[in-house]
Amino acid sequence: MHRRPPLYSALAALAALSGLASAQQPVPSYLQFELQARSNIVDGFNLPALSSFNSKTPALNDAGTLAFVLITVGAGDAGLFVGSGGTGSVVYSAPMDRFLSDPSIDPAGNVAFDQFDVLSDGIFVYDAGTGTTGLVVPPAGFATVTGTELTPSGALGFRASGLGGPRSWVLADGGVNTTFVAEGGGVAFLFTPATNASGQIAGKVRLGSTAGSAPDELRRYDGFGSFTLVASDADADAGSPFASFDNSVALTDDGRVAFIAGTTGGDRGVFLTDGTNVITIATENTSADVSDISFFAPAANSGGLVAFRGTDAAGLDAVFVGNGTELVRVIGEHDLVSTDLGLGRIDQHDSSVTFGGALAINASGDLAFNASLTPANDDQVEWGSGMFVGYAAGPAGVPTLPPWGLFLLAGALAAAGAKRLRSRSA
Repeated sequence: MHRRPPLYSALAALAALSGLASAQQPVPSYLQFELQARSNIVDGFNLPALSSFNSKTPALNDAGTLAFVLITVGAGDAGLFVGSGGTGSVVYSAPMDRFLSDPSIDPAGNVAFDQFDVLSDGIFVYDAGTGTTGLVVPPAGFATVTGTELTPSGALGFRASGLGGPRSWVLADGGVNTTFVAEGGGVAFLFTPATNASGQIAGKVRLGSTAGSAPDELRRYDGFGSFTLVASDADADAGSPFASFDNSVALTDDGRVAFIAGTTGGDRGVFLTDGTNVITIATENTSADVSDISFFAPAANSGGLVAFRGTDAAGLDAVFVGNGTELVRVIGEHDLVSTDLGLGRIDQHDSSVTFGGALAINASGDLAFNASLTPANDDQVEWGSGMFVGYAAGPAGVPTLPPWGLFLLAGALAAAGAKRLRSRSA
């Protein structure tokens, strides 16, 4: 079971005392990757054989609890997995022929998801306190749901679609469904949104028509009809540096939007904006470690850390985390990891992509991801797919100190502070 080392918190506190702290969250180093579950045809870890969660995106809360959905549990139907610290289990099994959308998890470990076949059965919530799962938002008024996200207060943000009717961004709270925006009146298409802890909803909006050449905007809504324009493409604003936006965004709890965009200069990058200031996290043409940025939504936290999938300088699949100043390749294709079967490798038996789905990141910078596995010395043997948490150990580039090193560092900083006080009083 993982226990977070005290180094990161201690360094942050000590740096604050010495005037070294910055408002920007430093990019962590990642020294430990813990397997939470593994699916395979012949065996599994915390899952029965014949389970599958290929291309599914995990959810991760600040306590390190991980949730993800399975296409099949054993040879059966879909299910929901919840766990932490290397342990966990399937906590909900779906009815026959039903599928579950990628989940969202709140600070208490409650998990929300949509259940569907062709049409939605509604939005369900797993209650971590009781271990039960129940229908919370019935499908009255909508036929399909995408992008379900659960807030700490129990509200649910999502995109609702009618049968052949318009799409809308909705916040369901206490039995009341509030439509923030709906297609029509100039809004031609609403893409899958993101919802934060404050109940804001943000995403990509296409204006005028559904044609790819139509103007696109990234908007953050605070309520019905009330929005902040956070970015426009060049079709909407001739002065914009962005030629196009990927379809999905991340929304931090402090209201910033992380997105991936093509630029008018022919580049492609990952960006973070509050609607006024835009921070470049990485671009394909200027970031030495990144040769390609994948078409999966980024993940972001309120400390300004943004995680994304891509290809590294060697042309290998990789996961990156950056804050606009630093960029770290966290882990990638051919890297070694510990598994329940021994030392393994993130790899494929052929040229298939090694990561599946998008990423999740929490306030500490811990990172959840889905990767294919092989033995360390034989990529022709398949170990299936693993759900991992990479733990933030401390700022990138800062050496990890043993416990006695923390006391030495604390003593040195305390002595330096005392010396400054003596010289001021002299």
